Amino acid sequence: MESAKAAMNNVTGAVSGASSSVSTAVSNASTSVSNALSSAKTSITNFFSQFSQGTAGSPSFLQSNTIVAKIGFIILVIIVFLILMSLGIMIITYLTGPNKNPYLVHGMVQGNSSMTISQNPNNSSSIPILRSNNESKGLEFTWSFWLFIDNLPDKSVGLQTIFCKGDGKVNNGPGVYLGPDINTGILRVKMDTVLSNDTLNSIDIKNIPLRNWVHIAIRAEQKVIDVYVNGVIASHLTLNNLPKQNYSDVLIAPNGGFSGKLSNLRYYSHALNIFEINYVVMGGPNMSLVNSTKSSAGTTYLSRNWYSTQQIYN
Repeated sequence: MESAKAAMNNVTGAVSGASSSVSTAVSNASTSVSNALSSAKTSITNFFSQFSQGTAGSPSFLQSNTIVAKIGFIILVIIVFLILMSLGIMIITYLTGPNKNPYLVHGMVQGNSSMTISQNPNNSSSIPILRSNNESKGLEFTWSFWLFIDNLPDKSVGLQTIFCKGDGKVNNGPGVYLGPDINTGILRVKMDTVLSNDTLNSIDIKNIPLRNWVHIAIRAEQKVIDVYVNGVIASHLTLNNLPKQNYSDVLIAPNGGFSGKLSNLRYYSHALNIFEINYVVMGGPNMSLVNSTKSSAGTTYLSRNWYSTQQIYN
């Protein structure tokens, strides 16, 4: 009995010893794993800390960053400067350069008061007309003006000059003349061409009414010349050669002029379309006398559809 009890005690002691050994082993393993994780965390933290400190504190890295930033800033400044300079040149050219669509007469002048519009760019009072060049369809321009005819010239007098760009003899670019007819007046538009002896260079508009304001538009597009009366095409001419553009002065009512008035003589460096022409017609003539604050009253206007049945095509 005593031997059995002793054996039982031995077994219990062995189990207790084994359990204690297992607990110790587990505790040691847990401590080792914890130490390993802590060591790894510390190593990683130290690595990134050293990398950050080394990168931020590197003089070469900072210097390279500064050079790139300076070069980029300089390029940006140059680009902005070029844009502003181009914009400034455009504004200066617009303010000081010649107008592409100038008024030769802005207001109303009497038909017997001659004027000369200088084309000399050195003359401060000149109103230069730019030659048509490289437009979308080649050479093109438009002359626009209002005309009020009091009386027709006598047949013995012949044609009277309303205005012309040139001398009126060999240079008409264009020339507009008023002449007598059997019962009504003739408005002759003459456009000289690059061929000096070209005879196909004029258009006659008949049945021009008296004592009414009439709008005339002379439209050139390459060799085609169209004349509009009050926004309606009145005559069409295809020249054999291109119109001759000259640098001569614009003469208004020279050699005694004509009996009537002229208002808002304007040049356009492009061929106006029908809508643009009618927009000008809707505006009416400028009744303010040039160099005067007085205006003419009591005048009548020609109906816009008056000329719709008077179209003449050459």
